[in-house]
Amino acid sequence: MLEIALQKRFDAFQLDIAFAAHDGIIVLFGPSGSGKSLTLQAVAGTVQPDSGYIGLDGQPVFDHRNGINIAPQQRRVGYVPQNYALFPHLTVMDNIGFGLTRLSRREREQRVTEFVELFGLQDLGRHRPRQLSGGQQQRVALARALAIRPRILLLDEPFAALDVSLRSALRQELMQVQTRSGVMILMVTHDLADVFTLGQQVIVYDNGRIIQQGSRDEVFFRPVNERVAAFVQTGNILPAVVDRIESGTLWLDWQGRRLAAAPLPFESGTPVYLCVRASQILIVRPDRLTARQRENLLDVDVVGQDMHAETYTLYLRLPDSDAAHDLELVLPGYVYHRLELENAKSLTVELRRQDLHVIHRQDTAASTS
Repeated sequence: MLEIALQKRFDAFQLDIAFAAHDGIIVLFGPSGSGKSLTLQAVAGTVQPDSGYIGLDGQPVFDHRNGINIAPQQRRVGYVPQNYALFPHLTVMDNIGFGLTRLSRREREQRVTEFVELFGLQDLGRHRPRQLSGGQQQRVALARALAIRPRILLLDEPFAALDVSLRSALRQELMQVQTRSGVMILMVTHDLADVFTLGQQVIVYDNGRIIQQGSRDEVFFRPVNERVAAFVQTGNILPAVVDRIESGTLWLDWQGRRLAAAPLPFESGTPVYLCVRASQILIVRPDRLTARQRENLLDVDVVGQDMHAETYTLYLRLPDSDAAHDLELVLPGYVYHRLELENAKSLTVELRRQDLHVIHRQDTAASTS
């Protein structure tokens, strides 16, 4: 278990955060300079907070009020910084065994062998870091951090220096390592793919504060404000106004259209944002319009397209709109080609109420310009 409530000031920047985590992989996510790496350093003991408390497994490693500040080497914390910090003059095996000074020679050799095998480094034991690829260096750094049997493993942008193709494989490895070892992992990343794949608990930072924390689905599909919605690339953050709540439906006015959403306690006239991820907008084929009861149907013009590695983004505009586009829609490549959208000029789309998330809009304008 990890408990944190700390404050730290650097010049004009103030970190003031509090959260608790029990197990699994916890991801700290947010823009650069928001305090994520500083939090890892405070847990590791390389940065001392100005005040607050840090506890591991119910024991304080930092407690300002009671004058406790356990030395980094005594905290049993595994820490992998962005550059991996391998010792260039040591072999793979010596790097992995570096922190095992309290073990006998035999125990140390057994522990190193265990982690060499766990990370598939058997053929690289006598190599030095300069002879390794980026992915191999990362495996060595993870093995070294885990060999001390840490109470928590801290990872700072662990995949940032790796090729995209390698990141996916190493994410899977990291999940397997966490499952096998049971160690709690506290990880900093800027990569949404890391957050979505690994984040069992996600903590969103902004300017030294935590603005949302919860499960991956809570953060990605139910952001608490526009800032979080933008961070997790919701795609469609639509300014709307509450019309009324009637018969279990929250009716919204967006661009002169009435849209139905799940009921929430908003008063009529409240400015809101209507959030819907670009991957959750449905294209309705003409022959499927009556296949089931539908709501929130919109006729739109296709005004632009982007092709990505495995997906396509369509930019959609309402017929009477003067915006560059009103909606973004993301499709897997196979769906895009199956529907023959290469030359599509117009579509009918559906915004299902269960995919709509409504949040307060922090402004005074009640129009949907």
